[in-house]
Amino acid sequence: MLNPKRLRPIPWTEDAPTALDYHGMPVDLTDPRAREPLVDLADYGIAGTGFYARDDGLNAPYERAFASANRRVRTRRSVAELLAQVNAALADDGVELFALNGYRPLALQQELWDFFMARCDEVIDKPTDADRIAFAGRYCSDPRHYDPADPTSWPTHITGGAIDLTLRATQSGEPLYMGGIFDDPDALSHTAHFEKVLRQLGGNEHALSLSDREALKNRRLLYWAMTEAGFANYTYEWWHYDFGTQMWLADRRGGTAAAAPHSAWYGPADALRLD
Repeated sequence: MLNPKRLRPIPWTEDAPTALDYHGMPVDLTDPRAREPLVDLADYGIAGTGFYARDDGLNAPYERAFASANRRVRTRRSVAELLAQVNAALADDGVELFALNGYRPLALQQELWDFFMARCDEVIDKPTDADRIAFAGRYCSDPRHYDPADPTSWPTHITGGAIDLTLRATQSGEPLYMGGIFDDPDALSHTAHFEKVLRQLGGNEHALSLSDREALKNRRLLYWAMTEAGFANYTYEWWHYDFGTQMWLADRRGGTAAAAPHSAWYGPADALRLD
């Protein structure tokens, strides 16, 4: 039987906030969860490998390993526990999570920012500095003014509360088709991309290509499995989810959560030397 989550549309709005817009959210570092350690997701039964540490040249769009990347995928403890719950809920469908990136050091964040800034020059004719920042900021948190004492400067991945992941078949290890590669700075990566395509077709799923229909259903499954566990998805990236971070809080306050928390609680994991 098809999981009902595959049939449930992903909600979306035009012109959603980007990774440049969440930094004003308050963070309560006195919350006990703020001092949770970083843990290895493998210890919680979550499959994965550090995407940015791959040296086989097959991690497009980068096709190289980053010196500051780690093969282990680490998150805060509560995040890992929630991911284990998601995996348990998915087990009957024969699928599981596959983690690509969690905690990210500042050096890696800067390298990724530089990549997206340069990509803007390739896709926009004569971009201004403002164009570059707006383009990069849709797909990457800005690390340029990072200060561990200033919450308005914290990239979300540096907290250990953000996770990039996909789904794969549990038995074979084959990735489920999501309709686009990880870290592609394109509208194809927007979580609800195929929902928009479907709307343009008058809601007729049979008018979708079989590939697009598969991607639609798989993105829905990942979205609802994660959000029902308490995570918040980043609108422009089907793979990115947050818990306990400023970006997560921004989603809670801007969405329909019955009781939005007063603050986030995860600050920089590296500043606390939890790694």
